[in-house]
Amino acid sequence: MTDGITRRSFNEFLLAGAAAAGLGLGARPATALQTADIAWTSDNPHLGGNFAPIGPELNVDNLPVIAGRIPAGLSGAYMRNGPNPLFKPIAFTYPMDGDGMIHAVYFDSGRARYRNRFVQTAGLVAERRAGRAIYGSFTHPVPIDPTLLQPQDPQGPFKNGAFINVIRHGGHLLALDESTTSYEMTMDLDTIGEWKAGTDKPLRLGAHNRRHPKTGALFAIAYSHAEPTVQIHQIDSAGNLAKTFSIALAAPTMIHDFVLTERYIVLLACPAVFDSAAARQGQPFLQWRPGMGTRIGLIALDGSTTQWLDADPFFVFHFANAFERGGNIFIDYVQHESLALGYAQQAQKSPTLHRMTINLAARKVSDTQVAGMVTEFPRINDGFDALPTRFVYLPTLTDTLRQVKPPSATFNTMMKINTETGDVLRHDFGNRIAGEATFIPRGTNGEDDGYLAIYAFDPENQTSDLILLDAAHIDADPVAVIRLPQRVPQGLHGNWIPKD
Repeated sequence: MTDGITRRSFNEFLLAGAAAAGLGLGARPATALQTADIAWTSDNPHLGGNFAPIGPELNVDNLPVIAGRIPAGLSGAYMRNGPNPLFKPIAFTYPMDGDGMIHAVYFDSGRARYRNRFVQTAGLVAERRAGRAIYGSFTHPVPIDPTLLQPQDPQGPFKNGAFINVIRHGGHLLALDESTTSYEMTMDLDTIGEWKAGTDKPLRLGAHNRRHPKTGALFAIAYSHAEPTVQIHQIDSAGNLAKTFSIALAAPTMIHDFVLTERYIVLLACPAVFDSAAARQGQPFLQWRPGMGTRIGLIALDGSTTQWLDADPFFVFHFANAFERGGNIFIDYVQHESLALGYAQQAQKSPTLHRMTINLAARKVSDTQVAGMVTEFPRINDGFDALPTRFVYLPTLTDTLRQVKPPSATFNTMMKINTETGDVLRHDFGNRIAGEATFIPRGTNGEDDGYLAIYAFDPENQTSDLILLDAAHIDADPVAVIRLPQRVPQGLHGNWIPKD
């Protein structure tokens, strides 16, 4: 295994670039304030620091490039969603609660502009009218005073915040939540309303969806809190629902993500189950039941057949990719020893990158840890989804971040891991908190021909930047560092939206 070392520290690179551009590191362009700052605070670590929400919705042109240069041919938008509760929550469990706020940087002709907007969900509209939070947590539902609701409002006990992901499919830009309806947005981030996928009613989608490499169809899942089933949708390349079928589970199960190969939908039903009776007795609504083990479902794309394989208990939030080769299915994912939500319930063993191998003929499952560094939010070049891949891009935490006992999902170093060899390249941002990397394709010269887009926050100067790294050489100096007009809180998932 080899470790890439940045050619100079990120801070040295940034200082040199800022000096060349005639900017101080604290310099900020003028902004147009459209909403008020959020004044409330919380003792919850996932609502403080750079996890704390912001209120202003801005539209700022000509963002300053404080180091490097924006590639002239870059044309499109990097958009990332995340939990940004407008009102102080009644109950809050990271990363399952919040209001959606999408941060977008638009690129054209070597320039960049910024816009951010709340996703105006029905739940947020109801809370704006009440002037406070009225819905409880996904994991700790709270009954709602019926006098606060109008007939069109979501009846609770928790709301769809549409804060987990943002994707585009069939010309529709969608803000996604956890197994509920999605909200369609304009490219300027105005909220259109709940998306119906060409049907007569809103369609429930999961937070993560996979596109078939040959047909262009989008496969999506929607699990149930009450029934031991999961729905699987196939949405054609034009954005219309083509097929829906259900898969039976052992219990109502949380399935946050799944993977696709050219012939199979692969579901991992980990023992994270919903228990309404436990919730009525004051226990957590979402229970960890390791005695059930983990079940791996291999489902034909049309739903005609399902095979189940058994494995020891573990939990998966996020997959990098899956593909078929030589009679095997290979799955790259981040393995958690158990389900751990929020701050106090963090697992003792850190989540790490694993590769699962399923021998289809022998119906045998094996699993290997690829790298031992703490990590989450794995990403690949999305153009290779369900096709053979080597490279996974994902963040980790090093001691150059000067923060004592940071909350989970705090990272400051980006890694490029070769899953075939175990080799690792790193880009250490030092005392800066970095989020998920999104791949921006540059050409057709291979799996790593492109850029990584990463939001990073400086806790000393209270500034946020969008950083572009060369995906083939992430240990090199950044391609560009773009100063943003306000702090961008830690979020969840984003994507590159190329210009039509």
